[in-house]
Amino acid sequence: MSTLNNANLQLNNITVNSDKKKILADFSVTFPVGQITTIIGASGVGKTTLLNVVAGLRDFASGTMTLNGQPFIPKEHVMALVPQDYGLLPWETATQAVINALKITKQPINQTVITQLFEKLSIMDLKTKYPHEMSGGQQQRVSLARGFAVAADVLLMDEPFSALDTNTREQIQTLFMDTWQMKPGTTLFITHDIQEAILLGQQILVLTPTGAEMITHPEQEADLVARLKAVIGNG
Repeated sequence: MSTLNNANLQLNNITVNSDKKKILADFSVTFPVGQITTIIGASGVGKTTLLNVVAGLRDFASGTMTLNGQPFIPKEHVMALVPQDYGLLPWETATQAVINALKITKQPINQTVITQLFEKLSIMDLKTKYPHEMSGGQQQRVSLARGFAVAADVLLMDEPFSALDTNTREQIQTLFMDTWQMKPGTTLFITHDIQEAILLGQQILVLTPTGAEMITHPEQEADLVARLKAVIGNG
């Protein structure tokens, strides 16, 4: 595993085609390393495609990815994915899900770190439980524990909280930020929720059918909610 400290992850003129249609066309963006970039936009503008390109799960027709000016090859880095559907396997307990993620990424299994994560996310009582024995909020906490346990170069999150009810979502958002601050790392976080994008993002990447804009200091933007609604609609 290589380190991403003190660098920027750049996508340069990336084009992704699908059925003769360009999902991303000459797309360029710079992600600050060690920070959370929330990604927001209407459906179909390429948010998930972008994540898959960074993860190495989607080929692109042209363009380059670089890290601090050097070619960025996803398979040479450790990636962690927290998907919308939690991504838990039905035959794995919460503890097994975390341990197996560490094994797959060839990282040491540190029981102390695992316990700290479970305590932080309030899931100690779920250690031996299977997904069908958990609520949606509990499954999402386990998914977060798995994502944070892996010392990932890049943490990729694809609308991870969208299936949760409002109260649970707010609780998980707080737990996510508290846990992220324990192990801050480069995080790309897709959301359809404008308030969530502002709350969690140290910068916000706004994708539209015609291009993209990086809002680097969202806390300094006046009328940001109205502005984002105007750009992407209410979806």
